Amino acid sequence: MFTMLRRARLRGLFEGLVQKVRAEATENDGKDAVERFQDYGFAANPVEGQGLVLHWEGHTIVLRMDRMAERPRLGAYEVSVWHKEGHHVTLRAGRLVEVECDDFLLKAANSATVETKTFTVRASQKIRNETPLDQVTGIQQPQQLTVGGISGPGSATMVGGSWSMTGVSWSATNCQTAYTGGTLTMNGKDLSDQHRHGLVQRGTDDSGAVS
Repeated sequence: MFTMLRRARLRGLFEGLVQKVRAEATENDGKDAVERFQDYGFAANPVEGQGLVLHWEGHTIVLRMDRMAERPRLGAYEVSVWHKEGHHVTLRAGRLVEVECDDFLLKAANSATVETKTFTVRASQKIRNETPLDQVTGIQQPQQLTVGGISGPGSATMVGGSWSMTGVSWSATNCQTAYTGGTLTMNGKDLSDQHRHGLVQRGTDDSGAVS
């Protein structure tokens, strides 16, 4: 019986039902199509790297395969799923999950839910929602709101609820405003088509205040 555990250089990995790679334990000990099995739920294709191979009665399998030059250096108890280009998902101490990448794509066919106390997005350029309906069940507090962009047509519709502004300066230029039904008041005075003026006089005299 011949059994030996060796360090080996691994290269030329190719995918299949079982991954296979060339293992070079020494200058004169190289073998092609060495099988590399992986655990359920975890898959990786490192292409080449370093690892451990086990020889047993003429059979050779890869026990471990690493890329030591790119592997992140972690603190005690930390865990990371990483790529040689540097992006990673790392479980840090203090129950912190850190995701670092250049582009992030989340695909959820039916729904995606985030449950937390506060949620902050820091975007240096813009946030864009591409959806036929955007619903907010609580209060929105934008510091600046533009409908339809800086120029060009736009529209806004609100059904039910209330709209309150305090300490706001509002300027409209060359705009058309139409109110249908309901009431419009200012300082407690009715400005709709139902309001009345007192002390009405003829000629050029001013009428009294809105009653």
